[in-house]
Amino acid sequence: MRAEIITLGFGFSGSAFDPASTSVLADDLGEAGFELGSVTFVSDQDPEIEEAFALAYERSRLIIIVPDRQGAPFPSSGREEMAKKALSRLLDRRLVLNEDARKRTESLYRSKGMEPPPGYEKSALIPQGARVLEDESSGHAGFILDHSSRVFVYLCAPSGEFLKSFVAQLGAFFKGAMRPRKYEKNRVVRTCGMDESCVAQALRGIGGSEAFITLSASMEGVDVRVKTRSDTPAKSDTLIDETVKEVLSRLGGYVYGFGSEGIESAVARYLTGRGLTIATAESCTGGLIAKRLTDLAGSSAYMERGVVTYSDRSKEELLHVPASVLIAHGAVSKETAQAMAEGIRWGAKVDIGVSVTGIAGPTGGTATKPVGLVYIGLATPDGVTVKGFNFPGERAAVRFAASQKALDMVRRYLIS
Repeated sequence: MRAEIITLGFGFSGSAFDPASTSVLADDLGEAGFELGSVTFVSDQDPEIEEAFALAYERSRLIIIVPDRQGAPFPSSGREEMAKKALSRLLDRRLVLNEDARKRTESLYRSKGMEPPPGYEKSALIPQGARVLEDESSGHAGFILDHSSRVFVYLCAPSGEFLKSFVAQLGAFFKGAMRPRKYEKNRVVRTCGMDESCVAQALRGIGGSEAFITLSASMEGVDVRVKTRSDTPAKSDTLIDETVKEVLSRLGGYVYGFGSEGIESAVARYLTGRGLTIATAESCTGGLIAKRLTDLAGSSAYMERGVVTYSDRSKEELLHVPASVLIAHGAVSKETAQAMAEGIRWGAKVDIGVSVTGIAGPTGGTATKPVGLVYIGLATPDGVTVKGFNFPGERAAVRFAASQKALDMVRRYLIS
């Protein structure tokens, strides 16, 4: 059955459901028989809050409400009072003071060496008929209310331990009203080098009544989310394994990882596994490739050095790019990219040298060499490969796309 989350406020710092944790929560809800249909962020205005609650009431069976406290451990009386009043009006249930919740809130203040401020009792107001939720880690965690075959959950900055145990118990609140339980599994397959339409075409025909595929494109590539929903955990596990296997067989070398893994992690894994080393020579990317490779723990095992050679003089002095090449072809050219890759490989005495030179913009382009033109060189024991690309977008987008493509070229060499 459908579930949704409504977060009051536009920040993430106080919310239990930031972007990084929402996917995990969706999996936990799936295990409990719920499908997370939407996550909505609502401003601190009564009309918007009431509208969001009313829409959730019409379309979902489980509605989770969480105020964004922006890092504060204590209740935010204005925001939370508005939310509780809006819910009270929607369900026609008056707010009543819960003494246990009041005591827990008071204890929370005193445990921090603070006196409870005037009006703190308002945080213990809950709709009539609701049950207080208790969190061993943080005390008063909110309340849960069963109303007309719907369950409203109001959470006050709960701990991760509480969320895990609570989600596992949610099905009990729908006992007798739930349809036959469905077990859901989610897996993300990450790809690079194919646009969204090509991925969609390659995966045509996969899925069915219990297996679903959705695509999401970004600067990193196209993510393929595989989702299954079956009557038993074992069947769902088998189905997702079979579906992912089919996705991998159709996309082949375009797949570089799973979940939230970045392509730099895949490159690092292959380099480490084969005991190889790498060095980078960058111009338009300004060291971004080296940064991505060294953001990872243990990068000293494979990363020898990285140089940023923006000027022609630096290319000559640090990479031994011949002046004749720069004069004849220019800094942004196939020939210069080749010389840069060879120069960094031999100078650093590594297995792989990768180079990037191009025009990131917004200025500097010409009719023959437009903004977005980038050459990427790859020097290995098997020789040197250079490819030219025309990346769209503004400066930051061009730089990131160039770093992504360079890392993908390294990855493809390592798996060949």
